[in-house]
Amino acid sequence: MDFGKPMKVSLDGMFEKKEYIYTVYKEKNLTTAAEKLFVTQPCLSAAIKHVEKMIGMPLFERRTRDWTPTKIGYEYLACAEKIMEIERRFVENIENIHTLKSGSLRIGGTNYVCSYILPVIANTFSQEYAGVDISISEASSMELVKMLRDDRIDIIIDSYDSTDAHFAFTELAAETILLAVPMTCSSYQSTKDCCADAAEIYHGTVVASDLPEMDLARFSDEKFILLKRGNSMYKHAMAAFDACGFIPQISYQLDQLSTSFRLAASGNSICFVTDTMFKTHLYKEDIALYRIKGAGTRTLYASHKPPEYPSHIIKKFTETARQVIQQLPCP
Repeated sequence: MDFGKPMKVSLDGMFEKKEYIYTVYKEKNLTTAAEKLFVTQPCLSAAIKHVEKMIGMPLFERRTRDWTPTKIGYEYLACAEKIMEIERRFVENIENIHTLKSGSLRIGGTNYVCSYILPVIANTFSQEYAGVDISISEASSMELVKMLRDDRIDIIIDSYDSTDAHFAFTELAAETILLAVPMTCSSYQSTKDCCADAAEIYHGTVVASDLPEMDLARFSDEKFILLKRGNSMYKHAMAAFDACGFIPQISYQLDQLSTSFRLAASGNSICFVTDTMFKTHLYKEDIALYRIKGAGTRTLYASHKPPEYPSHIIKKFTETARQVIQQLPCP
C-alpha cells in the first residue's frame, strides 16, 4: 500500500471501526483481537487497511509479531478513546433518562393547580424518581400556554380548551363543580339536607358527584364571589346562573380560586369551588358544599408539545398525575 502519496483526508467513516483498531492495540496481536471481536482475521485486517488508506499512513508497525501503533496510530487511538468515552456517557445518560435515574421536568400550573394538585403529584413522583429534577412555574392559563409554546416549560396541568392542535392532551380527571356556602348563611338552614361538609369530601365518606343537584335559585338572596371572565370557573358559574334564570348579586370578582374560597369562608358570601380542593386539604371552616344544576364538571388535562420522540419523563409524570388525582381523596 502506497502511503507516501499526498491526499485529502476525510473524516467520513474514519472512526467507524475504531473498536476493531482499539482491540488490536490492546491485544497487540491480530489473531487474538479477531477472536475477541468474533470476526475473521482477514476481515479485521481489511478493516484496518481501509482506515489506513483513508488516513494515508499506517496505524501499526508490522515488522514484529506484536502490533505496535505508529505515531499517527497513537494519535488515532487517543481520539478513538475520547469518542468511545463520549458515546459511553451518552448511552448511560439515555439509559438513566429511560429509567428516570436522572433528568429534569419543568411543570406549569395555575395558582389553583399549584396550591391543591401539584404538591400531591410532585411528592408522589419524586418518591419514586428521586433523580429527576422538578421545577414548577405558576402563571395564568394564557401565560402557561405561551410558556409551553416558547419551550420555557415541558408540561401544563390545567383545565382549559383541549382543542389546541399545537399540543397533545391527556385527560387526568373530571372535577365536580360545587357551591361553597358558609353555614352562617341563611340559605344553609333550608338546604342543609342536600349538602356535604369539607370533612366528608376529604375523608371520602361522600362523593361530590353523588350529591343531589340543587337549583341555584335557592341561593338567590346570597352574595356571590366570582372569578373574572376568561377563567373556566367563570364559564361554569354563568352556565349555572343561566340554568336557573337569575342574575346574581356579586360582591367580588377575583383572579384566584383559592382567594375566592378563603374570602367566602370568612364572611357571608358564597362561591364556586371544585371537589378536588377538599380532597387534598382538610378545611376547618364550617362550609356546606352543594352540587349545582348547570354547573357540571370540568376536566383536568396534562398538556405538552407532541415531540418526535415523546419524553419518557413526561409520560411517567402524566401517568403518575392521573393515578394520584383519580385516587383522591387519600388523606
